[in-house]
Amino acid sequence: MDPQAAWDQLLSAYADGDWDRIHELAHELLHWLSRDGFPPKVLPRSDLGPDLNRALAHAGCIFALEAIEGKWSLTLNRKEEPS
Repeated sequence: MDPQAAWDQLLSAYADGDWDRIHELAHELLHWLSRDGFPPKVLPRSDLGPDLNRALAHAGCIFALEAIEGKWSLTLNRKEEPS
């Protein structure tokens, strides 16, 4: 697996709203990272190091999966008026 290509494709799929591809890529990358595969370079900064890149890639995959599974949403904290 090329984790950099997977990460770049995940970002592109997210931008395109390709939910099936997001699901596939996020699971593949999480599996790769869980087996101690080297992480992608998440941000264009070269000084982040592998530990921070791993953490950011993991968080990004989880966020993407939760977004497509409907577990993540923005809600306004307001009181409902009684009927």
